[in-house]
Amino acid sequence: MTLASASIGTRPADSSQWDEIYDVVAVGSGAAGLSAALFASQSGLKVLICEKSPKLGGTTALSNGMIWVPCSPQAIAAKVADSIENARTYLRNELGNYYREDFVEAYLTDGPAALSQIADGTDVKFTLASAPDYHSSQIGGVESGRALSPAPYDGRLLGKDFDLVGDPIRVVLGGMMISSGEVTKFLNPLKSVDSMRHVLKRVGRYARDRMSYRRGTEFSGGNALIARFIASLRKRQVAIWTEAPLVRLVIEDQKVVGAIIRRNGRDLRVRADRGVVLATGGFPRDAGLRASLSGPHQHDDTLAHPDSTGDGIKLAQQAGGAIDNDVASAGFWTPVSLLRDKKGGQQTVPYGWLDRGRPGVIAVGPDARRFVNESNSYHDICLAMFKNGYPKDKRFFFICDSEFLKKRGMGHMLPWPWTMGTRAYERVDYIKVGATIADLARKIGIDAKDLEKTVEEHNTHARSGKDPYFQRGESAFNRMLGDPSVGTVNPNLGSITAGPFIALPIVPATLGTATGLSTDTWGHVLDQDGKQIQGLYACGNDATSLMRGLYPGAGITIGPGIVFAYRAAKALAGRNS
Repeated sequence: MTLASASIGTRPADSSQWDEIYDVVAVGSGAAGLSAALFASQSGLKVLICEKSPKLGGTTALSNGMIWVPCSPQAIAAKVADSIENARTYLRNELGNYYREDFVEAYLTDGPAALSQIADGTDVKFTLASAPDYHSSQIGGVESGRALSPAPYDGRLLGKDFDLVGDPIRVVLGGMMISSGEVTKFLNPLKSVDSMRHVLKRVGRYARDRMSYRRGTEFSGGNALIARFIASLRKRQVAIWTEAPLVRLVIEDQKVVGAIIRRNGRDLRVRADRGVVLATGGFPRDAGLRASLSGPHQHDDTLAHPDSTGDGIKLAQQAGGAIDNDVASAGFWTPVSLLRDKKGGQQTVPYGWLDRGRPGVIAVGPDARRFVNESNSYHDICLAMFKNGYPKDKRFFFICDSEFLKKRGMGHMLPWPWTMGTRAYERVDYIKVGATIADLARKIGIDAKDLEKTVEEHNTHARSGKDPYFQRGESAFNRMLGDPSVGTVNPNLGSITAGPFIALPIVPATLGTATGLSTDTWGHVLDQDGKQIQGLYACGNDATSLMRGLYPGAGITIGPGIVFAYRAAKALAGRNS
C-alpha cells in the first residue's frame, strides 16, 4: 500500500484539527519505546508515550532486563580488558553472512554514549553482570564485561505509579520477586547462616510490603528497569497513556504527521511534529505473521507479552513500510514445556535456572540421540531442534534420573521437598516416567535400544570428563552451569543412573522476534525501494534486529533496543548529521 492510500481521513496540519500536539509520539512501553521517549525528552522535545496494555513494560518487564553493550562506562570503570575492535571481531564471527557493517558500527560506536546519556540526570542505572558471552571461546569473545543488569529498585518510590509496572513471570509467595542469584538460598535456607539471614530478611520485608501493596516492592531485572524508566519520565513530565492503542498513522504529503490513538473509547488525532516511533514489541503473539515470516522456524509458543501482536509492523506496512526478513531465524529462542491445567488451559513453562544445562540432564530428539550441547544457550538448543527435525517431528525431550529431579527439579517441578512426587505431573501428561531407560523410551515413542545407547555413552563421557560430540563443559558459558559437587572430572557432565527416569517434552518458543521493519541505522522506516518514510521510526523488536536471529550474549535484544532508540531520538532532534 502506498503512502497516499494509507492517509485515510487526513486533514490539514492546522492545530484546531488535532486533539493533542506533541513533537514525538512513542508507541509501546518496553525498553525501546521508553528509551526513545526518554532520549527525546532529554533533547528538549515534547513526548507522548502510548501503550495499549493497562501496565507498562511489555516483554521487558517479564525479562531479566539485561543488556549487552561492549565497552560500556561500567566496563571501563571496572577496567575490563576489551575494545571496540575486539567486539567487532566477535560479532563478525558470530553473525557471519548476516553481519551488517553499518548497523554493527553504529551500535558499537554509540552503545557507550547511549548508556552515558540515559544515566545523565535519570534513575536508569545498570551494573556489570558476571555473564560471559554465549560463545566466549569464539575469537573476540570475552568471559565477562559486556553484559549489564538493571540496578535493583525500591518500588515504593513510585508512589501511585507502583501498579503501572507490568507483573513479572517468576514470583514466590504470591508476589515476591527473587533474582537468579537468590534461588539457591531460597531453596536451601538452612544450608548456612548467611542463607537463613538473607531469606528471613527478604520474607520479612515482603510481609510488610503486603500490608500496603498487592505484591512485593523489591524490584529486580526487567521490573526494576521499567520502574526506573517510569520514575525518570515522570520527573521530565513526559505524558504516558495506558490502554491507548495505536489505530492508524496519519499521513500528509507522503509524510507521517501523527497518529490516531484510541483512549477512553474515543479515537484521538495526535499530531507528532517530529515523528512517530514504533516500538510495540514485534509479532510473537500474531499467528498470521508468525506463519508468514518464520520460514523454516515455524512455531506456536512464546514467552513474550500477550499484547505483542505486531501492531506497529502491520500499520507501518499499510503506510508503505517494508519487512526485512534477511535473518538467520525470525526469533530469539528458548525451549519451554507445556503444562495443562485442570480447566483445560495450558501454561508455557520457561526454561528453569536450576535445571538449565546442569550435569545429569541430556536433550534427545526423535532418533533418541543427543543433538546439542545441553549447557549451551537456550537459543542454541532451539536452533538445534529446528536443524534436527522440528516441527515436522516434535519428539524432543530433556532426559534425567530421579536424583537429578530431586536435587534440581525439572521444568515446572521444583526440587525436593517442594515437589514431593511426580504422579500429579504424570496424570496431566506433563512428563513421562519409566522404571528403566527402555521403559521410558517406549512411553515417549522413540527407539529403546538407541536411547539406552545414548545414555550409556553419556555416562561414559561423564566418567571420562570429555564430550567428544558437543564439547560440553569447555566454554566459560558452559562452566557457569557446571556443578563441582557432582564429583566428576567435568562438572558439566553428570551420570544418569538412578531410576526411575524422567522425560520432559520440550518445544521451541520465542523470547521475542528478530524479523521486523526495514530501517536505516537512525531508525527511519524504509519502503520497498529502500527510501525513508518521513516521520516514521521503529526500534526494538518492531525493527529487524542487528543480531538477525543469532544470539551472541545475554541482553542482545534490550541492548540494541536502547542504543537504536538513542539514535532515533538523535534523528528526531535533528542531531544525526
